[in-house]
Amino acid sequence: MNNKKWQDFYLFMFDIKTTVGIYFLAFVFFYLVFGVLEPENATTLDFWTAMQIFTACWLIGMGEGLLLYKKDVSFSRILLWSVWAFFIMVGFSEGFGWFSHYTEWYRYIFYSMITISFFFYWLALDWRLQKETKDLNDALVKYKEIMKK
Repeated sequence: MNNKKWQDFYLFMFDIKTTVGIYFLAFVFFYLVFGVLEPENATTLDFWTAMQIFTACWLIGMGEGLLLYKKDVSFSRILLWSVWAFFIMVGFSEGFGWFSHYTEWYRYIFYSMITISFFFYWLALDWRLQKETKDLNDALVKYKEIMKK
């Protein structure tokens, strides 16, 4: 792999790490908090389940990196990514039975809260884009002032 491809790959992985981390933390939070709410079914996070959760979050992050362009956070792209992330979340959760030992409504709380988070994720991306645009415009104004002198 040449140096440019390696740099692009590394920067891509660097960009998605926030998404992976946020969703890993949220998934683990729900996985463990439900045990506090229902102590007789409490569980610990074993290595195998942690790897399942990490893989699901990594796939969600990969989808974010491939489907959402930082310079164009459109509704259609965020919707596409949200559908991707929702299917990953439900597929892994149901496929590996993360909440099978809890009452049925716990999984629906999990699905609902994570789905709502997609909207807030879109807001964060949109706000960051607005901030970066403002910062670039301010820097351009300063540069033009310097060049006039």
